[in-house]
Amino acid sequence: MAAQPGTIVNGKVARLEDFGAFVELDPDTTGLVHISEVHRDFVENIHAYLSEGQQVQVKVLAVKDDGKVDLSIKQADPSWEEERGGGRRGGNRVDKEFNQRLRKFMHQSDMIQGEVRRRLRSRQ
Repeated sequence: MAAQPGTIVNGKVARLEDFGAFVELDPDTTGLVHISEVHRDFVENIHAYLSEGQQVQVKVLAVKDDGKVDLSIKQADPSWEEERGGGRRGGNRVDKEFNQRLRKFMHQSDMIQGEVRRRLRSRQ
């Protein structure tokens, strides 16, 4: 497969690192999704969003001269362009910012609740 910048393809998460995920596009092509390209919100722990073997849709951002492929999961989402503000429709900026803050709050809340449950189980 010749990965072309701008194309959206399916891949499988081959390996997770603290800085991102290596995604296999085909047996001969693997690219990196930097942690900042995993989700629209800030990603502190990549393991909370991805797991090895997971099928993901990615956008090819660049193919470097040395053959390295830069990928993005968040930019593969069609709504990403609208939220980023690059869409043709103006939209309500306040609503978008609220939705982003709400998503972040809900994610953090889920993470905290999970940690509390793990600690309670370990005491039993």
